[in-house]
Amino acid sequence: MKSRIRIVLLVVLVALLASPVLASGLPEGFVYITDVIPTAKLDIRYYTGYNFVGTRIEGYHAPTAILTKEAAEALKQAAEILDEQGYYIKVFDAYRPLRAVEHFVLWAQDLDDQKMKADFYPEVDKERLFELGYVALRSGHSRGSVVDLTLIYKDTLDEVDMGSPFDFFGEISHHGTDLITPEQEANRNILRDAMVAAGFEPYPEEWWHYRLADEPYTDRYFDFPVDSPDFQSWRGVLDEAMEKSVERARQTMNENIGGPFGAAIFDMEGNIIVVASNSVLRDHDPTAHAEVNAIREAGRVLGTHDLSGYILYATGYPCPMCLAATIWSNISHVIYGARPEDAEAIGFRDDFIYRFIEGGRVDSSILLIEEYGRDACVELFQEYAEMQKQIY
Repeated sequence: MKSRIRIVLLVVLVALLASPVLASGLPEGFVYITDVIPTAKLDIRYYTGYNFVGTRIEGYHAPTAILTKEAAEALKQAAEILDEQGYYIKVFDAYRPLRAVEHFVLWAQDLDDQKMKADFYPEVDKERLFELGYVALRSGHSRGSVVDLTLIYKDTLDEVDMGSPFDFFGEISHHGTDLITPEQEANRNILRDAMVAAGFEPYPEEWWHYRLADEPYTDRYFDFPVDSPDFQSWRGVLDEAMEKSVERARQTMNENIGGPFGAAIFDMEGNIIVVASNSVLRDHDPTAHAEVNAIREAGRVLGTHDLSGYILYATGYPCPMCLAATIWSNISHVIYGARPEDAEAIGFRDDFIYRFIEGGRVDSSILLIEEYGRDACVELFQEYAEMQKQIY
């Protein structure tokens, strides 16, 4: 079954048409939504790991949103209608490459992968996703005139309550469902009425999904990546950071210093500050992961514990410890190479730590946590507070 669908999708890719990409990064006739609608906010879930698949989706190289010019202009009309009512639009997805659709299809066939079920399809059997229409061999998104979006309040930028989250598979996400409150239905109707007035058609099963009625490409599907000019300008820096991290990691594993993990930290001008690798085996230090080593070395080189404005590249998705260390260092942008499942495939597993944290840190089979001596320790804290020292 998997081979047959992959062949079908490859035929789609070849016969249907990937358009040549221009030097600007977009085929003729396509635009970035935020170039047309500066007030639009983006939450591109398929660029992140928080989506129904649980990892970044193939073809999403930047957290941006693209539409055909016609769809973008129509969406601008809807945005102007909503602006007068006190709302901005937030876009979850727009143009979607064919390779992303193939990623969805292959994921749907893997019935053992249920890690995002609780968040996105708790009451739907994964084996029925094709039958119920939640996953398909082709998507109108790949024609470039479909958009997934919601409303946010202009004054707070908080999302409007629509009764169910984006990409939730279930009847509660349908237009006309009786599983939401009248207020939630009214909110959905505000979005629907503006979109319909601007020339879009709603999709009955998904309150967030709208297609331009008069779309310019009715039978043409595209496969250029979701990219951005900013990302393209950084590609040389990223390539260098990746190559140096991989080289250092390869040296590390060949010398039995640690695992196949490397990391680099660079600044906003593209200057690589440090390159480090995992040294757990050599140092007999379970915390000597590549990312932690890179953060420690960058602090020494720069003479500061505050790495605000720096970017971390890692050969693998950071473990919980490394993510925490990154946040403590004030690095706010992480770029990674291999995905968690790639590390898991060769025996490295971080999932049990995430599950322990998400489960409230109460699984004593992983770690027993007990409280003792709180009064004395709180007294110590109070002494520090009275000294008015730096909080970090």
